[in-house]
Amino acid sequence: MRRSRASVILVGAILGACTTVQNTPQQDVVWSAYNRCKAEGRIPNNIQVVRVEPDGRAWYSAYSSAYGAQALERCVTEKVSSSSGAAPPPPRDLPALSP
Repeated sequence: MRRSRASVILVGAILGACTTVQNTPQQDVVWSAYNRCKAEGRIPNNIQVVRVEPDGRAWYSAYSSAYGAQALERCVTEKVSSSSGAAPPPPRDLPALSP
């Protein structure tokens, strides 16, 4: 009986913690900029943002080649600058290339 009660409490705590996770304002600005750049067709399909840190640093990956990485950085920086007045931090790493 105690074990099942402890399991229910543990599962409830885990589910409760998952529902409280939200993006920071910096993350929202970067994701919004990325989505607008994609919608405008300014970023090739082989480039994707895969993660945005809480401070707004974006991690991206490139498939087949790095073509479009500079376009991504340029467009996202432009969109973030126009929405907040400040440039985002530079990307942390080079694109991850996969065959």
